[in-house]
Amino acid sequence: MTRILSAAVAIPLTMGVVLYGSKPLFLFLVAVVALIGCREYFELISRVGVEGFPKLGMALSFLLLLSFYFGSDYLLQWGLVAVVSVIAAWFLIEKDVKIAIVQISFTLLGIFYVAGLSGYYLLLREIGSGRQWLLFLFIVIWSGDIAAYYVGKNWGKSPLAQAVSPNKTIEGAVGGLSGNLVAAGVVSVWFLDSTPVWVNLIGALICGIIGQFGDLAESLLKRNAGIKDSGNLIPGHGGVLDRIDSLLFAGPALYCYLSLWH
Repeated sequence: MTRILSAAVAIPLTMGVVLYGSKPLFLFLVAVVALIGCREYFELISRVGVEGFPKLGMALSFLLLLSFYFGSDYLLQWGLVAVVSVIAAWFLIEKDVKIAIVQISFTLLGIFYVAGLSGYYLLLREIGSGRQWLLFLFIVIWSGDIAAYYVGKNWGKSPLAQAVSPNKTIEGAVGGLSGNLVAAGVVSVWFLDSTPVWVNLIGALICGIIGQFGDLAESLLKRNAGIKDSGNLIPGHGGVLDRIDSLLFAGPALYCYLSLWH
């Protein structure tokens, strides 16, 4: 019931901003989610003994999102600022040369992993029918997650990636992809009938497969940290990263797919 109530509040608010919010308001939503996710990432890596530079990482994450927002030209300048800033931070704060590469690498990884992938949502919303494609993405991924959980819980026997996530099964993964495709078919009839159905189905399959890798990527972080959830911000759902792990990978995949199609 806690999970249902949390979803009943969060989903309408998110969909309202996605479909009807202004461009700055959508940036605000993406930035809030990304920065909370970035904070959770730095808390995860601290549990395995890597401190990184969380404050600088979050500041650079916000600047990266602004670069996506204002245009690709700013991404080149951001890259230079990010690399120089992280290396300078190490020189000013740390002295142990043996952990330099680890701290610098994990900090940059967190920025790219959370903010870098989140930035594609700002691009995706601005393409033709971008708001509808975002709704398509959410419905497809959430339907796949529900189907994967149901199938895996009831019929799952063969481990998918036991070393990373023991509870995930091949049967659940196949069920999830089936859920992705069914949802895409429904959405095609519902509000994306201007696009050929086969285009939507291929897009859903790509998002479903890559989204499962996103789920496994976050499971890898949590497995190393020895925890079940990335946080406890969302009652019944864990942390922000727990809710957006698949979407972080699926969103950029859909954007690239649509860029090729258009």
